[in-house]
Amino acid sequence: MHQRFLSKIFNPQAAWYRGDFHAHTTFSDGVLTPLQLVELAKSEGLDFCAITDHNNVEALAAVEDVGDFLVLPGIEVTLGQLGDFNVFGLNPMDEWVRTFIDGKTWDELLDNARGIQPNDLLKVTAELGLLNSINHPFIEPWQWKDASADLSYVHCIEIWNDPSYLDCPQGNLRAVQFWSDLLNEGFRITAIGGSDYHQPAPEPGEIKPPERLGLPSTYLYLENLSGNAILDALRNQRAYVSMGAKIDFQAEVDGKTYPIGSDLGAVSAETLLTVTVMESALPATVHLVKNGKVIHEKPLTESPTVLRFTETLTPTQSVWYRLDVYDAQGQMLAISNPIFAGKRIEPKRKRIGEFWLR
Repeated sequence: MHQRFLSKIFNPQAAWYRGDFHAHTTFSDGVLTPLQLVELAKSEGLDFCAITDHNNVEALAAVEDVGDFLVLPGIEVTLGQLGDFNVFGLNPMDEWVRTFIDGKTWDELLDNARGIQPNDLLKVTAELGLLNSINHPFIEPWQWKDASADLSYVHCIEIWNDPSYLDCPQGNLRAVQFWSDLLNEGFRITAIGGSDYHQPAPEPGEIKPPERLGLPSTYLYLENLSGNAILDALRNQRAYVSMGAKIDFQAEVDGKTYPIGSDLGAVSAETLLTVTVMESALPATVHLVKNGKVIHEKPLTESPTVLRFTETLTPTQSVWYRLDVYDAQGQMLAISNPIFAGKRIEPKRKRIGEFWLR
């Protein structure tokens, strides 16, 4: 099962592909069966979707034979009030999965009755070569609370989660700032988005917009559309998060072009940074971000729009650049992963609790 999920190529073309990294089915607390979720993903125009049920991988067997849509195998590890994280690329038959789930009731796992520490599982999955992603780190009451978690075991952070939930706008903005702090420390952690999809309509009496699979989306530049290519793109930060906007961001040095996720190295040179917004809600504002600070801000009144900026790179200065697009209310329309340059720095702080955790 595992290799079929990851190795099958659904499209041989190198391109940007759109997906959702956080969705639930009837095997945890979602209302759609796995096959219904796949059909919804197709109708939303997604190229791939991760199924990430809470502490459960049974949905993966149900979609194993779906031949025309890429499902990335995942699980959302949910341990009481300590925080949730997704694991991508897993084999449902792996010993760690069986040990974690086997013999434990749903309530035991949700309440973490056996006192499992998130960092212990993060270490296990990271050492197996799987990818860990911290979910909705600042959205109450599901925010991350395990201050001891070692960031060397964290590969991705969900910077944008379910916009239908009323507490998400501010929590998501805090997650972006937290991620920027980690980048400044020297971590190369990939920003992704996830709809955290559970059901199409609110609960009776609940006042909120409907959830929508693929909102937000994560666009990945893939050599081909396959599970293995998705994991490679996540490792190399070839990604941007979007609420509908389509963007591109490139650096050019000495005639060579570098895409999102690139490391230009310790060079002394002028670089041309090119921002392209192919589609976007309007009006909007384009931010060019350097080391977490906005260095250029331009109004966006039409799309497509191309903007160009020149920066001087020095070998001893560690820098990263990112493209952000925000709407008139200050909410994200798109955020790219960085382009890096200069001397790579080694993080001095290793634990989440040493950063912006409160």
